[in-house]
Amino acid sequence: MNIDDLTNEEIEELVGFQDTDNDFLKVRENGLFLSDNQVNTLKKYNINADRCKTMTELLYMIEESGGEDEELDYLAEQLAERNYYENTNK
Repeated sequence: MNIDDLTNEEIEELVGFQDTDNDFLKVRENGLFLSDNQVNTLKKYNINADRCKTMTELLYMIEESGGEDEELDYLAEQLAERNYYENTNK
């Protein structure tokens, strides 16, 4: 495979630049800030983030799902850390 034969899209995919828009946080209808990738991960585990009014409630739903998957654990850690920094009085 010659690098000159690759398209821009193929190069971006190899380097990992595809779908960067899916990583940006967006305000959801319930007021939570979640990226499209986070929402997709939650859907994969049948967790409906739209039903949650707070990040604490969403974290509870993740914990109660009983999923022992690294991807879900990593997401829960990210959300818990952001929740702490956004909602803890300093």
